[in-house]
Amino acid sequence: MLSALKPFRAFLGCSALAVLLASLIGTYHPVYLTLLCLLILFAGLPHGAFDYYIMAARYQGRRFAGALGTYFVLIGLTFTLWWIAPLISLGSFLFYSAIHFGDSDWPGQQASRKWAWGTSVIALPCLLQPAAVSGLFAVISGVDDVAIFTATAGLLAIPAVAWCCVPTRTPADSGVGSEPMPLLLLAYAGACLLAGPLTAFACYFACLHSPFHLARWRRRIDGTPAWGIHALSAIVVVCVGALVLWLPVESNIDNVFGSQALNDAASAITSSTVRYTFLALAALTVPHMTLLLLARR
Repeated sequence: MLSALKPFRAFLGCSALAVLLASLIGTYHPVYLTLLCLLILFAGLPHGAFDYYIMAARYQGRRFAGALGTYFVLIGLTFTLWWIAPLISLGSFLFYSAIHFGDSDWPGQQASRKWAWGTSVIALPCLLQPAAVSGLFAVISGVDDVAIFTATAGLLAIPAVAWCCVPTRTPADSGVGSEPMPLLLLAYAGACLLAGPLTAFACYFACLHSPFHLARWRRRIDGTPAWGIHALSAIVVVCVGALVLWLPVESNIDNVFGSQALNDAASAITSSTVRYTFLALAALTVPHMTLLLLARR
């Protein structure tokens, strides 16, 4: 069992370090929350930035330009829908993310297994830390009353985690097998309980989902420069930073998390950083999943 965890050392190590850092400076300290957002953006976005090379390998000439244009149109539509109907957009984002996480992290398994894993990643923090997750959802969506939404999502974690922990046989060449999944979920739950849901998700997204996904696609498409992937990710980071400075949100993260540690300026910056980080993820998820679906055909 322990040998099966070797490929996930980065995730387990990052989780341990994040828990230690949170214990030293505080789970909801603005510096800590900002570091988590930067981890999500810098370490998590490269696998999405690779979409450019997937399109370049699949399409040429006008078809490539059309695919790239469609990609940006989907990003714009996601942003627009988020401002018009934030709670519906948040629910859709979580639903699509669960599908994507299960399909990407647990290849070779039956569909119900994939759904169970993706649902566990999304719903387990809602079950273990409902108040903190509600606070995050409120900051991200701008909707204050999300307790029922969070509680409903949390209930989905119970059957999902149970199904993930049932032993199953997985072909050796199918990617991630089922053997380490219970321990990975245990580590994910531990990080959530000890250092908050944002910590658990940031470590998972940056050190498990993104690198495994990126490595799998780089093996399929040769000759993709690493600098290009990180350059595209840096553009997204700059856009998030610009939104934080030019369009700060009004959500008060002190009220959301019950902390009085932040002054008004720090609270606005922290709330804005959290919101725009996840808005960027949401805007990229729809075209990302659409492209991957087409690429598999």
